[in-house]
Amino acid sequence: MTSRTARFYDHLDADIKAILLTQIRNLWTHHSTSLEGNSLTLGETDFILQEGLTIQGKPLKDHNEVYGHAKAIERIYGLLNTAKTIDKKDLFQLHETALTERIMDIDQPVGPWKVQSNYTTYVDENNKQVWREYPAPRHIDALMTQWLERLNGYFTPTLDRQAAAEAYADLHLSFVTIHPFFDGNGRLARLLANLPVLDAGLPPIVVPQEDRYRYKRCLSDYQNTVDDLSDLSDLSQLPDNQQKQQFVNLCQSYWAQTIELLDQANAMQQKRHPS
Repeated sequence: MTSRTARFYDHLDADIKAILLTQIRNLWTHHSTSLEGNSLTLGETDFILQEGLTIQGKPLKDHNEVYGHAKAIERIYGLLNTAKTIDKKDLFQLHETALTERIMDIDQPVGPWKVQSNYTTYVDENNKQVWREYPAPRHIDALMTQWLERLNGYFTPTLDRQAAAEAYADLHLSFVTIHPFFDGNGRLARLLANLPVLDAGLPPIVVPQEDRYRYKRCLSDYQNTVDDLSDLSDLSQLPDNQQKQQFVNLCQSYWAQTIELLDQANAMQQKRHPS
């Protein structure tokens, strides 16, 4: 991967750029961790990251998740500036950065791929609770090798906004469907899928926690269309269907908050340097 496009903040004065990147970091961190159950508000997230202090009565785990995600965002920007291609080592380092709750258990590694099968549950069309088993550990290395090839293939100079949304949705959806880590797959997907978006000169897509039900349901509906998900061994087996297009449409709507922040920063820049 090489840098081909100006970043969405390159035209801004240093102080305006710093404020914008702080706002986006706080927003991205708050929403992504909240989707996984973090109890901190956007205001509390901003306070913790700005002041380095804790919020009385809030779990230490929630504070650590916020710090971990904010550092992971820094790593994402760093990859854009330094990496020629994204590889497994980069993913493992990002996983180690984001997951601050370290359990000393060989069956739950932080960094490497999962070594045990992982599961979730969902309610099917018959209103029954059903198990879902994600792809078996023996398939993960091959699947993620293919996923990384797909990710690196999206770094092109012609990625417009529509293509960037489709790239984000494809990478996000396939990552969480593979579920390569024992934990943190959602957070990693929402970080990594933004790499082509950022490289195209666009602000990140941020899934709002207020839309958690529709977002999670859309992911689940798509995964329900994958035959024998536990035995998935090749990305070509993932369908390109109506459920996937619904997720693309959702992702386009999830740009709203970062676009608004960028518009505000542009307005400050224009006020300082009127044409």
